[in-house]
Amino acid sequence: KAKSVPNKHLHARIAFLHQAATHLALHRPPIARSGSTDANVGLQQHGLPLLLAAQLKAVSLKAQIRLSHDVKRSICKVCSTPLMPDTTSETRIENMSRASKKPHADLLVIRCRNCQTEKSFPIGATRQKKKAERK
Repeated sequence: KAKSVPNKHLHARIAFLHQAATHLALHRPPIARSGSTDANVGLQQHGLPLLLAAQLKAVSLKAQIRLSHDVKRSICKVCSTPLMPDTTSETRIENMSRASKKPHADLLVIRCRNCQTEKSFPIGATRQKKKAERK
């Protein structure tokens, strides 16, 4: 007999909240690139996707459910805005090595247009194996 997933209803709720937040974020007007830091304007224009993403994070924290990397990377850590390329976020690739010679030093930088927070993720580099798997 196959083992069932514990808290299956919470996994389904998290999946629904993620789908709803991304869907609503896609069908909203894009956040302006202006340097205004008025948080109320962003909250009024994009309130429901932010609320759904914040609930997603709250449910996963309360139930101690680990979110996948894709879900975690698609939500801003600071303001809970669903990060959609060219709509609610900007993406670029940086290489801080001297003259960009090291391809394993590439970073994917995602900037939230709502709160201007930047998240960076290594790309192209292979992760080191766990100590138990080495040798």
